[in-house]
Amino acid sequence: MVKAVIDIGSNSIKMRIARISRGRVHVIRDETEVVRLGRGMSSSGLLAQANMKASCDAVSRMVRRASVMGAEIFVAGTMALRTAENADVFVKMVKDSSGQEVHVLSGEEEAKYSWLGAVDGLDMKGDSVMFDSGGGSTEFVLGSEGVMKHVVSVPVGAVNLSEKFFSVYDEPVKNSACDEAVHYVRDMLKADHIDDFRTETGQVIAVGGGAVTMASVKHACETFSPSLLHGSILTRKDIARQIRMYSSLTLSERENVIGLPPSRADVILGSACIIFTALEILNAKSCVISINGLRHGLLIRDNIV
Repeated sequence: MVKAVIDIGSNSIKMRIARISRGRVHVIRDETEVVRLGRGMSSSGLLAQANMKASCDAVSRMVRRASVMGAEIFVAGTMALRTAENADVFVKMVKDSSGQEVHVLSGEEEAKYSWLGAVDGLDMKGDSVMFDSGGGSTEFVLGSEGVMKHVVSVPVGAVNLSEKFFSVYDEPVKNSACDEAVHYVRDMLKADHIDDFRTETGQVIAVGGGAVTMASVKHACETFSPSLLHGSILTRKDIARQIRMYSSLTLSERENVIGLPPSRADVILGSACIIFTALEILNAKSCVISINGLRHGLLIRDNIV
């Protein structure tokens, strides 16, 4: 059976197509379009018409490609569609243009499936924590021996944090802005008691485009290298070093950093601040990168309905 999952996020639209055989997932195609559905939403509470059009067009293109491959398609929406006042307008646009229903996941559902995807194939012993930092929210899951125990979704992501603290891109970012962003994230994570997720093992798994991109920059990957990135280690020192680098560069200079897709150059500093602070709150010196997450978790659940 061939299945496709399309993930509509605040920052990007992603699709994974896979052949499911005897309980194993064989990925056929992975793709991402950065369209910023949630841009500007933090101030207006609304999805902008241009962003909805670009996102809807991206979904339609993905649906067509998946349909050609005979895939059973599931479309999921996350933070932007959970909170936008006009989310129903976008959901109707997708239905009208592609014939697909958009299943808007709760924060807890998003975390659950991200966890299922992240731990698949990883040998995690004892307690561990996974976090998935996206464009509009960051999900945290505490688990033990691969079984999920507790879930929290925090409404801070790379897009809304960047809009709040790093909106000027034609010049380097002041250190004070980075400090303020980290302090803001720290307060939000503490308010949701993420420090209670600390474990004796200190095992932390990081998923999401920001974490994978930072690992790609660390390893100077000129192209996406799943075998190198999956299971790789990102330390707090690595992240602090990248925060200093990104904040010292203009947007155009960031676009030339090896391993950093130009489409993520304007939000990577926001991602880095969230990931650094998450490790700090969890009292972890490093995290394991998983290239699997929400889409993979939805693919391996018992049924896509």
